[in-house]
Amino acid sequence: MISVLIPVFNFDVSELVRELSRQAVSAGIEFEIILIDDASEKIFRDLNSKLASNNHVKYSEEPENIGRSKIRNKLAGMAAFPHLLFMDCDSRVPDSGYLANYLKYCNGDIVVCGGRIYENIRPVEKELLLRWKQGKSREEFTAAERNKSPNKSFMTNNFMISKNLFNQIRFSEEIEGYGHEDTLFGYELAKNNITIVHIDNPLVHIGLETNSLFLEKTKESIRNLNNILSLNGYEKMLVQNIRLLSCYAFIKKTKIDLFINFLFRLFGKHLEQNLLGSNPNLLVFDFYKLAYLCKINRNNNSVV
Repeated sequence: MISVLIPVFNFDVSELVRELSRQAVSAGIEFEIILIDDASEKIFRDLNSKLASNNHVKYSEEPENIGRSKIRNKLAGMAAFPHLLFMDCDSRVPDSGYLANYLKYCNGDIVVCGGRIYENIRPVEKELLLRWKQGKSREEFTAAERNKSPNKSFMTNNFMISKNLFNQIRFSEEIEGYGHEDTLFGYELAKNNITIVHIDNPLVHIGLETNSLFLEKTKESIRNLNNILSLNGYEKMLVQNIRLLSCYAFIKKTKIDLFINFLFRLFGKHLEQNLLGSNPNLLVFDFYKLAYLCKINRNNNSVV
């Protein structure tokens, strides 16, 4: 009935797999859980490989990291059932009804997103605050909020899709590294007139990156956004669906991008000090992302 697909990287998924198996067995359905390790450290491979002893679990390892898009496509190719449930490995199932909430939608071609939430308690470690604050403020939305702009709100951490639809779209393997493969996937769904259904069935994101790692991954995601632009051009729907691009389009038209570049050269290190510190400011983070996009495009004469 359903294939649960989890790309694994440097995370112990034992508890996640046990809970999913328990819920599936309780529901009395046919299911499988497929894990592909994307070149994790040995300690995690040793832990997670033991899960293969479960009859419902398939486990394999990649000798080299193949990235977020390729591994999801590979997981889908291994799936035996007509509905695919994609999950991030650094997740926690918040309640016993999680899987049952998705099973209600296993009837035909559909894309369903459950959402993402974060722990309510502020992290004690200041090194985790940027990711936690950004997640609580910019990613934690109800289904009602997400359904206002359904394809714009797509995230890969927790969604179900029919295998038939997935084979029509798939993740672009030209997008490597971290970030915005979900943006492009949601955009391709929209171009094919496939509307995403959002429900309140979140996973808890428990794998918070340190401030410095998250900042580096954010910059990588912005470079990936540039790659998406080179593949698709400045298509109107694409620009409108990505807040960062909409802001960039505005400042490009008003010709203040050079001034923002100047400010970034002057104050970039000070902005980073705030973001890496004990009280990161999300408005500073927003400006930093916009300024970084201006920086990597300062020699780009494309018209938005």
